[in-house]
Amino acid sequence: MDRLRGFGRFVTVAVLVFAALRAVHLLTPVFFPTTRLGPVEIADLGDVRRLAGFTPLLPAYRPVELGPAPVRMFVQLSPRPTFSVTWRAGDRFLTVTQYQGGSRPAQSPVSEPLIDVPASEWWMDDARCHLVLERGAFWIEMQTSLSPAELRRFADTLSPY
Repeated sequence: MDRLRGFGRFVTVAVLVFAALRAVHLLTPVFFPTTRLGPVEIADLGDVRRLAGFTPLLPAYRPVELGPAPVRMFVQLSPRPTFSVTWRAGDRFLTVTQYQGGSRPAQSPVSEPLIDVPASEWWMDDARCHLVLERGAFWIEMQTSLSPAELRRFADTLSPY
């Protein structure tokens, strides 16, 4: 009988330790948001600097047909700090993704430099235009359903938020 009493205490202690570890696991990201791997949905562009550690580069030019505000913004912290923002209206969209460091993002074998835009590569697949830019220690990817002429405008007006 004494053995069973010891087993009951063991189970009680094990359950309490498990509950404490689970609480720490669930509450750590609440109090320390940077421990989240992401993606972390954000509502304000100011949160990018706080979470990812850099100021986002965004095109100042955005066509009216995409709407006044982004429909989705998120930060991902692993494997490298990344910020992504999307404007969308119906089937028309623009997505800008900014990576800090690392190697060049994947691109199509048919990509070619965008004329008069340094360190850039662009290509089309189906109805989507893609652009990859290098700006300092950052890689910027743009995808849009708009015309290829819009890529130049986006690249030319890229500036810190």
